[in-house]
Amino acid sequence: MSEPRSPRPGDRLLPVAPGLQVTAHLWALLRGRRRRLAGVLALFLVEAALSLVFPLVVGRLLDTVIASDGSGVPGAFWWQAALLTGAALASGGLAWIAAGTLARLAETVIAELREAYVDAALGLPRHTVEAAGVGDVVTRAGDDVAQVSAALPEAVPRLCRSGFTLVLAAAGLGALDPRYLLGFALTVPPYVLAVRWYLRTAPEVYAAERAARSRQGQQVLGTLTELPTVTAHRLGHRRLADVRAATWQSVRWAMRTRIVQNRLFGRLNLAEAIGLLAVLAIGVRLALAGEATAGQVASAALLFLRTVDPIAALLFVLDDAQSALAGLGRIIGVIRPPGPPAGDGPVPPTGCATRAGDDVVVDLTGVHFAHHPHRPVLVDVGFRIGRGETVALVGATGSGKSTLAALVADVHRPLTGRIARGVPATAVMTVAQETHVFAGTLRENLTLVPRAADDGQVLGALATVGAAPLLAALPDGLDTPVGHGGHPLTAAQAQLVALARLVLADPELVILDEATADADTADAAVLDRAAAVVVRGRTALVIAHRLSQAAAADRILVLDAGRVVEHGTHAELLAANGAYARSWRAWTSGGPSTPTHDGAGTVRAARAVGSP
Repeated sequence: MSEPRSPRPGDRLLPVAPGLQVTAHLWALLRGRRRRLAGVLALFLVEAALSLVFPLVVGRLLDTVIASDGSGVPGAFWWQAALLTGAALASGGLAWIAAGTLARLAETVIAELREAYVDAALGLPRHTVEAAGVGDVVTRAGDDVAQVSAALPEAVPRLCRSGFTLVLAAAGLGALDPRYLLGFALTVPPYVLAVRWYLRTAPEVYAAERAARSRQGQQVLGTLTELPTVTAHRLGHRRLADVRAATWQSVRWAMRTRIVQNRLFGRLNLAEAIGLLAVLAIGVRLALAGEATAGQVASAALLFLRTVDPIAALLFVLDDAQSALAGLGRIIGVIRPPGPPAGDGPVPPTGCATRAGDDVVVDLTGVHFAHHPHRPVLVDVGFRIGRGETVALVGATGSGKSTLAALVADVHRPLTGRIARGVPATAVMTVAQETHVFAGTLRENLTLVPRAADDGQVLGALATVGAAPLLAALPDGLDTPVGHGGHPLTAAQAQLVALARLVLADPELVILDEATADADTADAAVLDRAAAVVVRGRTALVIAHRLSQAAAADRILVLDAGRVVEHGTHAELLAANGAYARSWRAWTSGGPSTPTHDGAGTVRAARAVGSP
């Protein structure tokens, strides 16, 4: 019987909010701003009315010129020209004021959306981010927010202006002669068919295009963040193939959106041609019957174009709106998750996480985890970590140490079995082998979590982990910019910063995932002492890079092929004369079996821990 597969990054994207939820959330964001929005809509209404002055006055102007019979410029010409100029200036001014006000309102709402998304994303459970993939999280914060920012301030004014102009222009056509409305009516069926086709086709295409971009981002970011592992295992060609496939899918769906747009525009142009020919035909017939002047026919044609333009603009803006709504659904889906997604997808893990007793911080029972069928990573793992106890994990590369640490940290969920924790997720901190230094000052890097820490506490944390030489080497002390574009830090210095940050945060459960593995020989002793200070007095799970770290722990777990094959204190395991004892003798002998550092940053002896 095959084992179930655990979700891989990108298997399960973050939720997407449905349209009703998007509308409700936007309406809530507009609380306190709705009166200003109503004022903006009123400005667009007046601007739309002024825009109809042009076709009506141009018709009158044409009749005035025809009636003059070349006898000079009639007096009515000047006030009609002045009316055209005044209406154009007033319409442009109102449009400028309304669009600017709406843009400021929209940018404020978008900024609040962005902040709410970042807060919600930072609060996501780590296993949720792991299952969705960092690419999905980053794409929503980047591409989707950018799409909404570009589309909303442009789409809303066009929507308002087009809607108002359409109603007023149709009323003007009817006022000239109700028979002109027959020509307008001929455009309704093509428009309805075009809209029905578009609304049936476009949402799915745009949603798929946004999802394809998320998967592309996940492949690119995943390859970059895991570059050492990709290089060490010579997975470059495979990862490039994955990136190429994801990019092609993104391009494929982008082309599908362009095809949808082109088909929509073709249908709109056909409807416009039918309506304009019908209105001109009706106007010519009325003029031949003496029921309309040439100016009235010209006004009718211009008014019809005023009705066609808003309809086309409304449907054109649907294209931007669909993309913006797809982005809004993905942003709001993280801010206000609509619930577990329905339909096909990876089967959720059957394992669970509950609360442990007061004296037990972590309690694992029968935990099983696998990424692929027939290739289990952890099998029937069970152990406890008591409050204030330090437990070390040792084992060969690929034995499941980091995966087990990720389960304890709630990055993964077990497929079967139970994990109980006696501390909240906010009281758990992990320091991994590769530590990120954020762009900013050293002080800002250290106070990311304990934002209220003063300089005395920051300096004390640095002294605790033995980082005083690092501080002395920086030109501006705590105010020295580090990270990208700042003062470069070595791998060992970056780890000291991470350990000092952990001291300031003061978590209840510490997980060190080979946190001192990247140190050179000269720095190894400093980092080992810093790690020992950090775990002192705290509950800790330590993936030991050197067996001396394991020997200092209260208990040691030896993993082999995903199973716990030995456990006990250092003395007990030496007395048992098993895999750990053999590796200890090899490690302390300084002979051919002295442990070495492999490409994945783990320690292995000539006879690896747990091997026969």
